[in-house]
Amino acid sequence: MNKRIIALMLVGAFLISGCALAERFEEAKDAYLEQRVGELLAEDQVEEPAVEQEVTAVVTEEPKVVETEEPEPEDTLIPEEDLEAEETPEAQEETEADETPEADDDADADETPVVESDDPGVFLGEADWQDDMEPGEYYWNLATDQYMSAAYDDGTLRLQALSEVMGWRIASTPVLGDAYIETEVKMGACSTSDGYGLVFRVPEQVNYDQGYFFGITCDGKYSLRVWDGLSGQNGKTTWLRYPKGNEFIIKGKDAVNTLGVMLVDDSITLYINGELVEQFIDDTYMEGFFGLFINRDHTENLTINVDRASYWTDPME
Repeated sequence: MNKRIIALMLVGAFLISGCALAERFEEAKDAYLEQRVGELLAEDQVEEPAVEQEVTAVVTEEPKVVETEEPEPEDTLIPEEDLEAEETPEAQEETEADETPEADDDADADETPVVESDDPGVFLGEADWQDDMEPGEYYWNLATDQYMSAAYDDGTLRLQALSEVMGWRIASTPVLGDAYIETEVKMGACSTSDGYGLVFRVPEQVNYDQGYFFGITCDGKYSLRVWDGLSGQNGKTTWLRYPKGNEFIIKGKDAVNTLGVMLVDDSITLYINGELVEQFIDDTYMEGFFGLFINRDHTENLTINVDRASYWTDPME
């Protein structure tokens, strides 16, 4: 119950009963009532803040968060020229690093590697003439005589020795002066000094009996000689190089070797499998035709298969 109501009731009660009391108690009653009412009022005033606080806690809304508007983005933008000026070194380094490989790739693309070779068959490029030994081209005499036979055999020219006397065939091509001549040959079954090779600077295409002979043997030797069949009763052989072993020769049965000869004026340079072997100076014959020879010393029916013959004219140009 409200303390104010209680105080008022007490006051009313004392007023009603005041008629029965003696007058001597009147002053004490008034003092007491005044004191009690004051105490009650004082207590009521002390507790009122709590009530107000409680009411305030119930009805008071939580404070609202007021969002202040931030400045528009354009107000804080840095001018482009300032951004360029303030660009960090790291960004510049990354840009340069990204661009560098592209520049290197372009440089590499412009620089084509040059493959160098000492093999004339490589650095001279495409041959001026080449025979791949296909039937029907008729560059070679296919007749059989007492010395040898010749025939096309599965994309090769097969030469077979029929005696121990050296035999050869001359190609039906023009006279060659300065030139590089090359042939690729596969040896069949063979022994020691059985051999074959190139004959070149032959003065006559028919009834040929002179020229240079560059050959290799089954046991890995090479030689160079000048033959003059018109000198004396039995002809004359001049050795420019007696048979000599060479590491570039592939020896034995089924060995494939490429022989080449470079002719410039009176200089004769020999090549085996693209490697320079030896150089000579001789002016016995300065031009002529070329061909192939076979020489049997030990193996019956010695056979070679010529896969290709080529030449390049004026190689020094």
